[in-house]
Amino acid sequence: MFGFLKTMFDKEAQEAIDRRARQLAPSRAPKPAAVPAPNRDAAIARMQSQVKDFVTPERQALIANAMAVHRAKQNILADLDDESRAKLVAMAITTLLHQDPPPEKTKK
Repeated sequence: MFGFLKTMFDKEAQEAIDRRARQLAPSRAPKPAAVPAPNRDAAIARMQSQVKDFVTPERQALIANAMAVHRAKQNILADLDDESRAKLVAMAITTLLHQDPPPEKTKK
């Protein structure tokens, strides 16, 4: 049901990661691929070869910690009944839709 949102967010997240990588280390940032990989395995291999120089031990530790937190949250959510999960999704969507936009920067 929400597959199109996942696809959209995955694409936007990857673009944001690439933009941030170019800002932090322009000479070591992954270059955009001219031709998309024909399958998932080839894409994974390509990304792993690009990431070797970019991933530091500190970054690996942060990612491992984030994955552990994510797994813990998933375990909590997996124990919810359908009604509670639907309420949580509705509350999350409502909260995201009613957030105030960030204040615009004005020059004085």
